[in-house]
Amino acid sequence: MASFGADCSYFWGHCLEKLANLLLGLREEEFYELARPTGELGWIDRYRDKWALAAVGWGLAPTASALTGASVTLASTPLFSEGYLSELRNPYDDFGSAVNAVMRLNLVMKDRLAIVSDVNTGMRCVNQYLPGDRISLDWSREELILVADNLPKELDSELEAYGEVSRNWGRIEEATALVIRTDRRIGREELARAPMLKLIVTATHGLDHIDIEEARRRAIIVERAPVRARAVAELALGMILSLSRGICSSDRMMREGLWAKGRVRCSELAGRRAGIISMGIVGSEIAELLRSIGMHVDYYDKYKAGGKSLERVLRESDVVVLAAPLTEGTRGLIGRRELSIMRDGAILINVGRGELLDLEAALEALESGKLGGLGLDVFPREPPFSDPTFGRLLEFDNVVVTPHLGGTSLEAERRIVDEVARIFGKWMSAPLIGRSSHEANASASWRKLS
Repeated sequence: MASFGADCSYFWGHCLEKLANLLLGLREEEFYELARPTGELGWIDRYRDKWALAAVGWGLAPTASALTGASVTLASTPLFSEGYLSELRNPYDDFGSAVNAVMRLNLVMKDRLAIVSDVNTGMRCVNQYLPGDRISLDWSREELILVADNLPKELDSELEAYGEVSRNWGRIEEATALVIRTDRRIGREELARAPMLKLIVTATHGLDHIDIEEARRRAIIVERAPVRARAVAELALGMILSLSRGICSSDRMMREGLWAKGRVRCSELAGRRAGIISMGIVGSEIAELLRSIGMHVDYYDKYKAGGKSLERVLRESDVVVLAAPLTEGTRGLIGRRELSIMRDGAILINVGRGELLDLEAALEALESGKLGGLGLDVFPREPPFSDPTFGRLLEFDNVVVTPHLGGTSLEAERRIVDEVARIFGKWMSAPLIGRSSHEANASASWRKLS
């Protein structure tokens, strides 16, 4: 834990700056597990040790500080449209982020949270009170958990302890929790159709398929289960080996009755230099594998110290691996200019997101011989078969394509089940067997909040 004083209580960005070295590389959910606030408010004593509160009408930090009693204070800049802060803009942005902060700090879902505020939150499924009000909550309503069709069936039985589990997405209006992968996009429209929603768990590393800002505005917790990094890393290694040793092209020739010996250019990887774009969970696993076969590994990551510039990584690497998430800053990260910087004959692998790479520019680099090989597990549009550029890529023997199966393995599927179940266990109390629903929920909530 670390404390930076009351002066940073109201400035989210300032706190993040001060915490930058401590929190480097952490996911948002891990950040809140480290951060706890301090502070005091006079009227808070009547609620202490009974309820988790968010005092957002006058700023989150003092109330959250008084309740959690830990040593780091963090809050978002207050934005309100009425009351004595009426000169500021939109209440929802600040209420959503403030309530998210308190939920994460206390591990309490929004329907089990008492919000004490002198400004109307405008949010569904929250319990709001004026300062000094007597608080009495009842959350006996059953949870409805919607699970995406392509997630392991074993997950359903694991989640039944927390409520009804369904794969019928026509019931999204009733859903209180969603478990998804990248093929299930949750944008503003889907969130508007799910007014009861309070938790989204995605079995992915990236979050580009979820409208994070809209989820935060609605005080919906978004969690990741990033447990497929090893599977992605092994696929990346397989693509690199296939291209450097001509495995796939030789296989195709042999199937066509052509003796491939002497017709395929091969090179060893030991001693060669690899450059990884984004040294997150996936990038780190890829780096470990490539080092284990004797490659020198550099990386570019604007959020992680110790790396090199993107231009230098591209210029010096025999193999470049794209493992970055999709953001506005990484969309189109590798285009004509970046490909022109790369070494002649270098191999490029994309196991991040399809939109990181300009496929038309990659095709031109293959045609000119600038690229020595291209491995793609992700595409701007999936499936990519209607894209004419994809069809032209298939004409090259030094191209390997797979159907976004980087994170797919028997072991990764088991880890997904375990991690999603762990996340639900963190946020939701399982009902107690043999007692009435109201008694069970009351007992579980008291353990949670007291």
